[in-house]
Amino acid sequence: MVNLVDKLAGQGLEQYTELIRKLSARCISIQKEDAAGPLAPGASKFGGAPDLPPGTDIPGSDGRPLTLLAQINLSDLEIAGIAHPFPARGILSFYYDIEEQPWGGDEEDRNGWRVMFYEGDPAELERAEVPEDRMLPEYAASFEAAESIDADELIDLDIDDDDAEGIFELLENGEPKHQMLGFPFAVQNPVFMETAHYCDGVEDWDEAEKAADDYVLLFQMDSDDDLDAMWGDMGILYFSIKKEDLEAERFDRTKMIMQCS
Repeated sequence: MVNLVDKLAGQGLEQYTELIRKLSARCISIQKEDAAGPLAPGASKFGGAPDLPPGTDIPGSDGRPLTLLAQINLSDLEIAGIAHPFPARGILSFYYDIEEQPWGGDEEDRNGWRVMFYEGDPAELERAEVPEDRMLPEYAASFEAAESIDADELIDLDIDDDDAEGIFELLENGEPKHQMLGFPFAVQNPVFMETAHYCDGVEDWDEAEKAADDYVLLFQMDSDDDLDAMWGDMGILYFSIKKEDLEAERFDRTKMIMQCS
């Protein structure tokens, strides 16, 4: 996903450069890094134990604590060097029931994941105590600007089959696709359309496709061997939020779905 347009020439696909530019959108790619030591409270990271305000419980489901997927210190997004609609400061934390792995579309799935936003001083946060079997391995997170592609539009275009395969190989690139903003990397149907249909109850698929324009990709977490994260069969988790809710910082209105092959 990073520098995709530059990679086209290396694969003999430079004739599709302008087309890919039209189908691309800037996003923030999230990379894992080995922590050099204990991470500070509120540090951007994958896995590990969450940092919470004093007296705050880890969100749970059926008496079990949910697992921290990632904790994003929004001030770190400046490193990516692109404009974004997130608050300049604050901690966004994403939780999921890694045991039950809900798909997210049913009402009964709602307790199986959570998004929490903390606006205060990160230094005031306290690291929670979490059973080892409820944590993913901890990695520091870093951010860089990248390009995402509207793969659904790409599929509908009349492109030579071999060329199309080459473009999709560049899209897949063999690396986990952890991302904020841009086009989701869909495993199945268009992610925002499915979110509108399953999470918001837009029954008519044509109407759900129109409603998809209201959504922003808050966070996408891929299956990742390093993190002991396998969502279904090599799937991806998608946390999406409506533009108006993002602007109002109503992160409790985030929607989540999973797709897998």
